[in-house]
Amino acid sequence: MAMGLKKIFKKIFKTNSSVNNFKLSKPLKIGIFGAGAQATLLAKQVISAGAKIEVIHDIKIDAAKKLALMTNTKNCTNKIEDFFKFSMDGVLISTIPTVRTEPIKQACDKKINIFVEKPPAYDLKMGRECLNYIKNSGIISSVGFQSRYDPRYEKLKKLIEGKEIHLVRTKLTIGYYPVIQVPEWYLQKKISGGPYAEQAIHLLDCVRYILNNPKPIRAASMGVKNMVNYNKNIDAENSLQLIYELDNGIFGSHTNHCGHDVTKWDLELIGPNLRLEANATEKVIKGTIQGKKINEKFGPNNDLGGLDKISAWLKSIEENNKSYIRSSYEESLNTQALIEAAIKSQNSNKMELAEKI
Repeated sequence: MAMGLKKIFKKIFKTNSSVNNFKLSKPLKIGIFGAGAQATLLAKQVISAGAKIEVIHDIKIDAAKKLALMTNTKNCTNKIEDFFKFSMDGVLISTIPTVRTEPIKQACDKKINIFVEKPPAYDLKMGRECLNYIKNSGIISSVGFQSRYDPRYEKLKKLIEGKEIHLVRTKLTIGYYPVIQVPEWYLQKKISGGPYAEQAIHLLDCVRYILNNPKPIRAASMGVKNMVNYNKNIDAENSLQLIYELDNGIFGSHTNHCGHDVTKWDLELIGPNLRLEANATEKVIKGTIQGKKINEKFGPNNDLGGLDKISAWLKSIEENNKSYIRSSYEESLNTQALIEAAIKSQNSNKMELAEKI
């Protein structure tokens, strides 16, 4: 992983204060499908929870071998048919977004539980096909939206119970430009989906979680690429602005800039008697509720006892209990629907309706 990318991941995830001491009572066998930067981070969480990595797949065999060496895994392959010959309790899928359908289909055919990194699919057409396989198989599915397990946002969710909210504002800045610090495909919309699917999706899903999972109704977006215009392989915008409506009557706006030198994930809720901020780079929730100043700290554990997105999935498999999972594949497609409407709006230059799942 490039040093710049390592710093970005560290900055984003270091403030998640949940303490996860979860250990499996039996060593589940987990396969890793896709051996890139994110898979490397997730593999460490799998091992920390007491699971065994049975086999690693990557289309680039050297990448699979490298992760196998790092995780003391005996088996690796670049052939999907060889990967699914191994007995596994779960498959962690961390590929580029365009590669979802076949590994999910084969996992479902063999009744193997799946964890899919975000976005759940490249688009809703692919997502619905994958969801059909999952529903028919009855397996446990989870998608990697870690903010749903963050005690910061769990605390915010409790603070706003019964309160009237009209607006939500989010802002994301990250330093992908002007010096490219990430793999080139991150900035190619035909592979990553662009900044909404690759970056903003986390914050927009977090908004939905805090507000009890309202569904998107419509979205309008505009964006510009004006920091690295000389690179013909890169077409992702560095500056974007989005407005959207949710089916609970709340309107949202999102600002995305992936050419800024300071990484920040900001979230603000606004109502007649409420204004609260809960940012991923701070350890407090601050603002006012009915004129009273709020400066709330959040504890180290969430309501799931500090489980994160990986340990919650593993515990669900161990106990055959889906209640630990806060973003099933089906639920995640509602966030994907908002992302897809935003991307369509960039191309059509008009407000786009979000598709229903």
